[in-house]
Amino acid sequence: MQKWIGAFLAIIMAALAATKGKRMIWRIAALATIAVLLMGSSVVPAGAQDRLSDMATLARDRMAIEDTLRRYVRALDDSDLDAYLATLTDDAKFVSAEGSHAGKEAIRKYVEPVMRSRKQRREAEGAQATATHHVVTNQAIEFTNRNSAVVRAYWMFVVAHGANKPMTIDSMGSSEDYLIRKDGKWLIRERRVAP
Repeated sequence: MQKWIGAFLAIIMAALAATKGKRMIWRIAALATIAVLLMGSSVVPAGAQDRLSDMATLARDRMAIEDTLRRYVRALDDSDLDAYLATLTDDAKFVSAEGSHAGKEAIRKYVEPVMRSRKQRREAEGAQATATHHVVTNQAIEFTNRNSAVVRAYWMFVVAHGANKPMTIDSMGSSEDYLIRKDGKWLIRERRVAP
């Protein structure tokens, strides 16, 4: 029974992630009805168990991808270089209007001085005076196959300009992150950032 409840929850999560607009409620209701009927039935229709398993896997993959991207921006704001690099493949690419950087070591050389400067400023002025927040919204995940996905989103970079002063949006734009599953983990293979 617990297996079916887990599958039922996976169906609901997948429906929420995959549907838009007014039709969402009807799709969720239809999927919930099917799941309840399957749970009450002693005979599982051919292929239904595989479909439920696929939907549960999809839901887990979506959550893992979202977690990778969340850890990426948190590491940026915390100036945690090791945590930042842990979200990237060894051959990752970072592409922006400022330039392109290919390979984890090149990205490290690009990001490390910025993070070091932020840490030094934070130590001198305090966390409140130097806070940064990468705000990511409207994420859309598209699986290109079972082991790769592209995530499109909008972003804002919010910056503190001193203690007890208002924060401002320093820049904003859109992003495309190309992720792959490697050794069971979802990692960023390429990140494209545009203003």
